[in-house]
Amino acid sequence: MSEIQANSIEQRSYEYVPVEERRGNPKQLFFTWFAANTVSTTLITGALAIIIGLNFWWASLAIIAGHALGAIVMALHSAQGPKLGIPQVMQSRAQFGYFGVILPMLIIFTMYLGYGASNTVLVGQGIYESLGINVTLTILISLIPMVLLAIYGQGLIQKSMKLYTIVYVVIFAVLTVLVISQISMVALNTGSFSFTQFVLAMSICITWQITYGPYVSDHSRYMPPNTGRKTFIYSYLGSFLSSAWLMLLGAALASMVVNGNVMAQIKELGGGTGVIIVILLSLGLIVINSLNIYGAGIILLSIASNFVDFKTTIKIRVFASVAVGVILALAATVGAGNFMSYFQLYLGFILFFIIPWSTINLTDFYLLKRQNFQPEEFMNKNGRFGKLRKGSLAIYLFAVTCQIPFTNNGIYQGPISKAMDGLDIAWIVGLLVAFSLFYVYEKSKDSKAAKVQSSTDNLDAI
Repeated sequence: MSEIQANSIEQRSYEYVPVEERRGNPKQLFFTWFAANTVSTTLITGALAIIIGLNFWWASLAIIAGHALGAIVMALHSAQGPKLGIPQVMQSRAQFGYFGVILPMLIIFTMYLGYGASNTVLVGQGIYESLGINVTLTILISLIPMVLLAIYGQGLIQKSMKLYTIVYVVIFAVLTVLVISQISMVALNTGSFSFTQFVLAMSICITWQITYGPYVSDHSRYMPPNTGRKTFIYSYLGSFLSSAWLMLLGAALASMVVNGNVMAQIKELGGGTGVIIVILLSLGLIVINSLNIYGAGIILLSIASNFVDFKTTIKIRVFASVAVGVILALAATVGAGNFMSYFQLYLGFILFFIIPWSTINLTDFYLLKRQNFQPEEFMNKNGRFGKLRKGSLAIYLFAVTCQIPFTNNGIYQGPISKAMDGLDIAWIVGLLVAFSLFYVYEKSKDSKAAKVQSSTDNLDAI
């Protein structure tokens, strides 16, 4: 069978997926990651390149270059899934130890909740602005299919993503035609070039892709072990094409209005067609948000597995998914009034932790070539990874701290960012520091271990 079963409920979470159960086709991942970006949030994020002052042409270059680079990191993470057969963050026990990985897990869990709550708020607000239906009621009703999709798992999620991609390609094609037919050259040329603004716009796109890093192996772990290259290609193409297309569209829409309100501008396009598109964009988030609930459930059970020995069952997965849904319902309804205004700041904070984690994980896997692990090693707290790898955790936290002077996120601007005319290169600093220190540290350990082994061999020879 070439595809994951779509007619049965998934019964795994943090566990290894045996090779005989790897029925996935890497082509499925194109639809999964293409669909993941075809949401209103992508349009709104693309508009930021215009709002900060770039004209459409410079914004386009920054968007395309940013996603082209960032999607490489995202796809490299995706290609780990077929090789290791376990969820993405569980793989980090190899770098941080059995219990040490709990810190990245907690950070990534909050990221899932942040994305999940913001998408749920957007569903409620979009339906309210279009049809006048109560926001809270819409949020609560929309969470039901989101949670059900997450409970059902990979088979139904990937089937839904394929159908979603086909439908929403048509919707965004219609929106693209409407924008091209109504935008003017004056609007496209409004704005200017600034190196600081260009780097900021490109950084937004790069980090957009990097935030998918903790997700991707959750879905690629069902692919056969020999499909790593195809997994990389299809994940890359799906994520790059959809995110670049929609952010370019968002930038074009922002060029047409003074205040950069993308969704309001869509409603004005094509008479009633624009209103229908806004409604469909809001409803589409129901499918996409199942990814956040699914991933958060895996992280929740992964954390629990550090303290309690259990095997995932349907009942346990139902409990985890419903628990995440309840948290999202509380966050989206209680904080709906000001949630979105703080969302970008929240993500900027989370990125301090995600980028060093991603760098350390990829460096260990691809550059240090630590890939040939037995599945049971990830589940053994007394195994080869140890309980706590203090050196890796120290490097991780140091890399997080090093980013602070370089940041400029709207709440805090570091002294080095001020000296560089507001330029924010915190993510670059985090990447370079984490990579250089971790690589040197691990190579030094390998060298010492080799010397000890050599001395032992010499003694044995005597």
